[in-house]
Amino acid sequence: MVAVSVLCFVSLVSNYFLWQSKQQYKDDALKFRIIRVWRGCSPKEILWLNDVFDIHRNEKIIKLIKKKADGYDLQLKSKADSLMQKKLK
Repeated sequence: MVAVSVLCFVSLVSNYFLWQSKQQYKDDALKFRIIRVWRGCSPKEILWLNDVFDIHRNEKIIKLIKKKADGYDLQLKSKADSLMQKKLK
């Protein structure tokens, strides 16, 4: 019984660390996407991103960043589709 309890505890702890790692990868991907939207950034902007995502996590601003990055991706896809249509004609 004790062995099963220890095994469950170890499993819970490892799942937590996996979740945390996955969240970090998602945050880093979103940071990269917004930097692409901005077409580069200054060291000051990188510090701001680290502050928003890591130091003083602000979900409201993160949602706004995600919305802006998604909008840019949609615009880019639309432009690419338009260029493909022109090329096919």
